[in-house]
Amino acid sequence: MNPFLAADYRDGRVRIGNKTYAAGVYAVHLLNQYYKNDTAARLSVYKQHGWNVAEQIAVGYLKETDFISAGTEIGLNLDTLPMLKPFDQFNIDDERNRISDLFSENNANQITDFFHCRSAAESKLQTELDLDLLPPEYDKKFFKESNALIAEITETLAFYNAVSEDMQKVYKQLTAFVGRIDEVARFDEEHLLPIALEVFGAVPFPVTTEYVPTRKNAKSKTVTLARRLYFDSYYSFIITDFFEGLHYGHYPRRCGVCKKYFLMTSARRQQYCNGLSPYEVRGKRVTCRKYAANINRKELAAADPVVDIYNRRCAAIRTEKGRKTITEEFAKAAQALAKEYKLKAQQDAAYASRQYAIDMSRDRLYAETDKRLK
Repeated sequence: MNPFLAADYRDGRVRIGNKTYAAGVYAVHLLNQYYKNDTAARLSVYKQHGWNVAEQIAVGYLKETDFISAGTEIGLNLDTLPMLKPFDQFNIDDERNRISDLFSENNANQITDFFHCRSAAESKLQTELDLDLLPPEYDKKFFKESNALIAEITETLAFYNAVSEDMQKVYKQLTAFVGRIDEVARFDEEHLLPIALEVFGAVPFPVTTEYVPTRKNAKSKTVTLARRLYFDSYYSFIITDFFEGLHYGHYPRRCGVCKKYFLMTSARRQQYCNGLSPYEVRGKRVTCRKYAANINRKELAAADPVVDIYNRRCAAIRTEKGRKTITEEFAKAAQALAKEYKLKAQQDAAYASRQYAIDMSRDRLYAETDKRLK
């Protein structure tokens, strides 16, 4: 496992390892996992020695016992991280071995020796340079290896020291966002983005990007281009996953029955998830949506703006047909066209938010129907 996350994004999908999901799913997983099995609490316990070592290295000294203990703390956190996606997809044993090798007694001694040599070299360096000589304390290969070792240790500590705070911060922001989405008229990027920006703010973080060939799924024979993003923190990964999802109309919702979070991928005002309800109906487990329907809390079709527009237009067509203001043939063709537009809107979020309502207006729909009948 590489503690510095990498993920491939394309067309509203995210791929890590051999798993592909809708973008935004990892943000939803965090919302559901935060309190389950005390995930957040466990990760917040083991980091004191990691903090100490990071501070020591920054000022140029190292206490060996703290260094060894920092590696032990990270090992304890690796018992908890696999509970949190996407860490369950990484090779934890390989990461344990890397941490064990990195925070070893030999490396502690090397870093201590390096600090001593660097200090001695710096005190003589200017004098020696005036004579075009390097001090005996300066060993180019040793200094290069030691600087690379310290860089790896520093990056590793930065990642693991911040995981628990990253979880706490992004969890509060995500729950604040979910709590406000019902304020908007439509659940699409245009309406949800202002709330997201207000909740999360403008927080720049470094993300390295490269373009890589990938297959859309395991059965694909051809490859396409995807953006591979490398993250130096868990926070930057979750925020990116959330906004990548939001760009394609994906957003987290909280089920009104089981209270778990789920990922919506359409503009419907769906209140309940399709997971199993914690309650039974006539002795059988049913989905939350079916349970809600059973207790007369069924969602209205009007909650789905796409279906709502379609239903109202079809009702108007039936009314005009009954009044003989349009022929039966014309009414049938107009309803078929309206259904065509509805299906397109359900598959294309951009069309649904920008053009669907225009195409479904009486004048536009009837004009297109008239063209098709001629």
